[in-house]
Order: sequence, then structure tokens, then C-alpha cells
Amino acid sequence: MPLQLEPHMLTIIEAWGMGGSSGPWIRLRDAQLHAATPSAASASLRRHSSSAMARFNLFPHDDAEQRLRLQRYLVAAATSLMFVLLLALCFMEGALSTGPFAAAAVATLVAIGVFYFLFRSGLNQHARDRSLTVPMMLCATCAVTYALYYVGAARPVFLLMYPVILFFGVFRLTTRTLLGVTAIALTGYALVILLLQAADGITHPHIEMLQWGVLGAVLMWFSFMGGYVNHLHSRLRESEYDQLTGMYTRRRILEVLEHEKIRCDRGAEPLCIGMLDIDRFKHVNDNFGHAVGDEVLRSAAAVAQKELRAIDFMGRYGGEEFLLVLTQTDIDGARECGERVRGQTERNAIQLSGKERHVTVSIGVAQYRPGESVRELLERADAALYRAKAGGRNRIEAG
Repeated sequence: MPLQLEPHMLTIIEAWGMGGSSGPWIRLRDAQLHAATPSAASASLRRHSSSAMARFNLFPHDDAEQRLRLQRYLVAAATSLMFVLLLALCFMEGALSTGPFAAAAVATLVAIGVFYFLFRSGLNQHARDRSLTVPMMLCATCAVTYALYYVGAARPVFLLMYPVILFFGVFRLTTRTLLGVTAIALTGYALVILLLQAADGITHPHIEMLQWGVLGAVLMWFSFMGGYVNHLHSRLRESEYDQLTGMYTRRRILEVLEHEKIRCDRGAEPLCIGMLDIDRFKHVNDNFGHAVGDEVLRSAAAVAQKELRAIDFMGRYGGEEFLLVLTQTDIDGARECGERVRGQTERNAIQLSGKERHVTVSIGVAQYRPGESVRELLERADAALYRAKAGGRNRIEAG
């Protein structure tokens, strides 16, 4: 039985990088939220054709990847606010004077605002790492190191912030990158110790050096374990996504379909699927080569993906065949979606042997009938696809 998680658990998993930006968890969560909101469900049933009002939103609705990056940013922002709260407590207890407190707090709040602007404006997409994970970690490291110089006896408390910062990059960064951040943190703390010793002298310098050594061991452990987790995460993503098209694998899309079937059985909105097949694909492979065939597959998948909503799913079912899972959609909505996909694919020109050519697709759609199995639903959609092929291709049939 497919794993089922609560929406808030899905948000945490996605925010820390355990799922792809358009992976099943983020989409299943969106589907649950839409199903729980009558107005959202009715808007979805008007299917694939309603336009959003032009207004400012905290998250961009037209870019799932950017929305996920903003969610990760909010996790980092919340952690930064926790750091400011710790500074405020030290200030109220007299462990931190007004000047250093104001400088550290204002710098942290400004950094929060700057990074939000970078994400919301889209400027982050020009960076190599569009999540800006390393820049955010380095800013936090600098802020913590600055505070260490002024907080006196509260230094051991603030040392705990370094592992928190490193944990933020566990699912995103390699061991080498994490070790680089670790080196910067340890260098900064060593510099703080030297400056304090040169200024007023440290009462127990051996204790400070012990803390530095323990911190180094902990951070290096985090670095190696974080790199290992990142490697496992990458392997997991490879097992969920088709390397050629970037769509879900057959196993993953069938898991998602089974999950949506269970939701439908529990009283959710209508569920439809579509079997999409590229017409005369064997002719393309035989006459233009497999490299061109791969490009046709990528192009067709990209065109179809753009016509789907955020709560729809698409996976490579086998060869040149794709499976569409259309949630909160009845058979008329499935026909409408399929027609848009078919039309956009036909209009999309592909370069084959130096000439622009147009590829077409045939689609068979079917609506889930409560009580039937996934296999029966797939068989009806496949039969509809066969009728579309037999009827001349480049068309849609319902089963």
C-alpha cells in the first residue's frame, strides 16, 4: 500500500529537499489542499482553463520549483528569527550589549529581506545553485561568528547554531561543500578565540580550545553524513524520475495513481487518466536515428507537462507512451486537457534532419469508476487509445 503522510509532514519533507520540486509529495499535498477547499475544487473542475487573478502572492503559483525554493527559504528565515530571539534573550540578561545586539539583529533581518527579494523576483534563477543554499549558510555562519565574540559566557549556547546551519544543507550539498562551510565556521571561531585572548584574555583558554575541537568533530561528522544522505537522496530521485524525459517512472506514476484512486474511493473529486502515445514514433527512430527519437520524446513530454495543472501528474509508462493522472477532473475535463495537449504537440515544430517537422499524439482518456481496480481503469484508457490509433491518429477517444 502506498505510503501516506499528513500535509504538514509533506511540507517538512519537501522543504528540506527529500522530494523533487514537482515530485509526488508536493503534488499530493496540493491535491489534498484543493480537495479540502470547495472553491478550489470547483475551480479545478472548470478544468485547465481558468486564469488566476493578477495579484501578489507569497508563493508563485505558476512555478512549482520556485515555490519549493521559497518554502526552503522560509525554513531558513524561521531559523534566523530564532537566532535573533536568542540574541534578544542575551541582551535582556545583560550578556550582550546594545551595539552588538543591534548590529547582529539588523544584519540578520536585512539578510532575510534580501534573500526573499532574490527568490520572489526570480534573480536566484541566474545562480548556479538556484536555492542559494551556500550563500544563506555563509551569511548565517558570519552572523553567529560575530555574536560569539560578544556574548561572553553564553558562547556554548551559540555554538549550537553551527550544526543547525550545517543541517540546512544536508539534503542539498555534497560532502566537499559541507566541509568547506565547516572550515569557514571553525576558522571564524578560532579567530574569535584569538581576538578574545589578545584583548582581555580568556579565563579558561583550554576550555575554549576543547569546545573548538568538539565543534570541529561534530561539524565534520555532519559533513560526511550529510554528503552520504545527499547521495542517497540523489539515488532515490533517479529511481523516481525517467532520466530521458524528466517525468515520473512507470513505478512512481502507478503509485501516485493508486494513491489517487484511494482518495477517490474516500469521496474525493472525480479522477481521470490519459494514455498518450506518440504517433509513428518507430518511423522517427528508423529514419532519423535514436538520438532524434530521444529529442522527440523529450519535446513531447515537455509540451504535455506545460498543459497540466499543479495537481496533475505525468509519467513515462513505457517506450513512447505516457500516463497522465488528472485529479479533480471528470471525463469532459479530461477531453479538454487532452485536446490542448494534442493541439500544442501538433503545433510544436521539431528540427529533424535540418527541417521543421510536426509530431502528433493520440490520447485515450477514461474516468475512474468507484470500485474498479487500477488495472481495469488502465485497460479502458488503453482501449480508448487503440481506437484513437485505429481512427486515424492525432485524436482523442474516451473509454
